Amino acid sequence: MSAAAVFLIKGSHLKVTKLSPKGLRFKCRRCGTFCCRLGGPVVTSDDVVRLKRSCPDIENATETVVLGRTVGTVLVAKPNGECIFFQRRGDGGVCSVYAHRPDVCRTYPFRLVREGNSLIVSLLPCVGLNTKEGRLLNGKLIREYLQFATAT
Repeated sequence: MSAAAVFLIKGSHLKVTKLSPKGLRFKCRRCGTFCCRLGGPVVTSDDVVRLKRSCPDIENATETVVLGRTVGTVLVAKPNGECIFFQRRGDGGVCSVYAHRPDVCRTYPFRLVREGNSLIVSLLPCVGLNTKEGRLLNGKLIREYLQFATAT
């Protein structure tokens, strides 16, 4: 996965050092085409607390897995690979816990990784990318997503 953007972090400011392709736009279509059909996402302890508001029995909807050299928690996936909270509707679907969804779902299709003073932004597959009505990928948009990001 290559970087779509690289931002230099200086205090609370982000300065673009790489942006490719220029003019890239994004608007979530809430379709679940990719984000909800890639298996259960990794969840943090804060996510689990928030998810309890929609799913009091959240412990039965999560499982512990080995993620590289660490152990983590993921939402259970249905046999077809969809997230347990994804509900099909017509050609698309909806998240049954949308208001309380995990942070990784809130940042999709952006993958944000901090490396020293840089923030690397990679893009994941999404039909909401490069739509005319989408918002321009820039520091302002990424800053909004940073509030949900777990940058490592």
